[in-house]
Parts: sequence; structure tokens; C-alpha cells
Amino acid sequence: MGGNSTEKRKLILSNAEQIFIRRGFNGVTMKDIIEESDISRGGLYLYFSSVDEIFIEVIKAHNQANLEQTISNAQNTDFKIMLDNYFETQKKRLLHMENSLLLAMFEFYIAHKNEADKDFFTESFDNINNTVLEILIHGVKEGLLNNDDAPILASNIMYCIKGLETQAMSIGVSENLIDSQFDFYKKLIYTDEEDLSNEK
Repeated sequence: MGGNSTEKRKLILSNAEQIFIRRGFNGVTMKDIIEESDISRGGLYLYFSSVDEIFIEVIKAHNQANLEQTISNAQNTDFKIMLDNYFETQKKRLLHMENSLLLAMFEFYIAHKNEADKDFFTESFDNINNTVLEILIHGVKEGLLNNDDAPILASNIMYCIKGLETQAMSIGVSENLIDSQFDFYKKLIYTDEEDLSNEK
């Protein structure tokens, strides 16, 4: 795909992401994306064939960008700062769903129960897990975490976040509840750090 085509595709996905944030998944049509991107119908269909396809690509691009940013931050950011920043970002997303893709993701999950969609759902879960794991691996490299604990800890944090998302979408979550959950994991991690220090 040529440079102009790649940029056009990125622009469409960027515009579509903003629509999904504002309207969720169910409220978006190809016409909406055409108007938001200031592109012809034929021009849009050169790149994408459906709203479903566009949404999947938006989520994949969004998740990949988050993972790449985390890896980049690991080059020059203290582990504790990385962890605090990650939890703070998650808290803001949970408390301000109107500024995130959370509603759109839930609507997409509900509307798609086919076997073929499982790979996409699994990939979305894995991305959160891998992003957290990258942060924890940074802690391992700094000698602050036990390497054997990192994968299971990452999975537990991922399930915690997914559980908070479900509650946020149904009955809502408070800042205190989110803080209590994330503080629990911080204490686990920092206790592990103290144990490692005592072993030295």
C-alpha cells in the first residue's frame, strides 16, 4: 500500500475512532464515517467494506499504540511511575467512559457472538494482559519483582480491569472503589519488592 493510501487509511480510522467514542458502536453507520472523513462512499469502500471491519481495525490500532507506548516508556521511565501512570490512565477511562471506546466495545461484544469473532475478543484481552506484563517485566529488570510472579500478576490485573469495566457499564464505579482495587495490586507488588530486597 502506497504512502498516500496508508495515510488515508490512518485518517479514516482516526476519524472513525472519534465517532465510536461519541456514539458507541451501534449508533455508527458507514455514512457517518464518510461524512466525518470527508471522503466519497467509493473512496471509503476502497479501504473498508463495513462498520464492523473499521471498528475492529480501530481497536487493533488503539491497542497496538498503547502497547508500543508502554514499551517506549520502559526505556526511560521508573517502574513505579510506569505502574502508577497505567493505573491512573485506567481510572480516568473508567470514570469518564464518554471519552473512551468502552461503550463501543461492550456494544460490539453484545452484537457479535459468532465463533469467528472469538479471535478478536481474545486478542483484545491479550493486549491488556501484554501491556501490563510489559510494565511488570520492567520491574523485573530493575530487580523489583520476581520474574515468576509477573505473568500471573499481569493476568490478575487484566481480569480486575475487565471486571471494573463491566461494573462501570452496569451500575457504575466510584473513584474509591477503583483506588482500592489498584492499591491492592500495588501493595502486592511492593511487598514482593521488599521480599526481594531482604533476600539480597
